[in-house]
Amino acid sequence: MLKFIKRTIFIIAIISLIIAGVIYTNIAYYGSNSKPVQSEAMIVLGCQIWGTSPSWSLEYRLKKALELYQQGYAKTIIVSGGQGKDEAATESSVMKNWLIQQGIASDCIFEESKSTSTYENLQFSKEILENQKLNSAIIVSNDFHIFRSLSLAKRLGIEASGAPAPTVPHLKFYYNCREIISVIKSYFFDK
Repeated sequence: MLKFIKRTIFIIAIISLIIAGVIYTNIAYYGSNSKPVQSEAMIVLGCQIWGTSPSWSLEYRLKKALELYQQGYAKTIIVSGGQGKDEAATESSVMKNWLIQQGIASDCIFEESKSTSTYENLQFSKEILENQKLNSAIIVSNDFHIFRSLSLAKRLGIEASGAPAPTVPHLKFYYNCREIISVIKSYFFDK
């Protein structure tokens, strides 16, 4: 009986490592190889804020969105993110203010301020897309987050491409590993 238990644990560990490896490979691949396609809108996914300023990760996302906007990839930007328990404002309001300070007209920016997860970011942003009769979007997030974001967009029926922004270099491995758990959790619970 003990031999059977050990063998079962070993098999489960091997299968778990294989699954984690496949997910990690997809995270890295999509984060490096996704290219934005000209679309009717951009969805900038929320991330932690510091007071009323974007965190480093969020600023990378905003800089990517600004760059794409200036290059004409989309004329409408949806900033998506609610207010966390430890946050002084909604992530979307901080993002909108940052983009306006960079010279983007406020009427080009729509705020989605109810979401508390990536799934909700995209679910509620889809409502804005539909209300504004926008049929395609570029999802802007950090590179580690693109695979899951595009997977969720597909599940929700959003025609989307990905625009990976950099990740804070010394945190890249940590975020990639943490994202494996988020992908698995999303697969089972984001419906």
